[in-house]
Amino acid sequence: MRARLLEATLELIAEQGWAQTSTLKICQRAEVSRGAQTHHFPTKDSLLIAAVKEIVARYQQELESATEQPASRERSLEGLFDFLWDACFEGNLLNCWMEVMVAARTDDALRPAVRETDVNAIESMRALGARCEAHGVPTKFSAADLTELTVYLLRGMVVHRGVHVAMGDKQRLFKIWKTLVL
Repeated sequence: MRARLLEATLELIAEQGWAQTSTLKICQRAEVSRGAQTHHFPTKDSLLIAAVKEIVARYQQELESATEQPASRERSLEGLFDFLWDACFEGNLLNCWMEVMVAARTDDALRPAVRETDVNAIESMRALGARCEAHGVPTKFSAADLTELTVYLLRGMVVHRGVHVAMGDKQRLFKIWKTLVL
């Protein structure tokens, strides 16, 4: 039941946005009673914060699964950037995360959980970058820093996609970014 509630929360955030996601809609989507929801998550904030943690856990699981492949142990920094691109634009996890980050800007209850979760996620991605071969990367830039900057660039592109759906310009700009830093 807990998993159904979290899944319904993530689906609704991706479809309708953070502001339009209510516990009533979540319960209806998960096909659980309000009482069952409050048993697992006493408040709306507790449910939404659990969903935040689920978003990042799933994203990190995708990253770890990809880097556990034997062929990826010697992954180039460019390969990691391409993987991050795919992770951002396939599926809804990053859409959900962007919704949550924007909401945390003005939500005092949500902000600490999002901040902590985001710091952990960025550190994980920096560690992945640091393990990559950085052929041709100028020595004044660390692979970890370039990975973090790439994550921020991609996050902006995900937000941009909310208004400008076409991917052509984003793909063109991402290629330019890789040419500049790799």
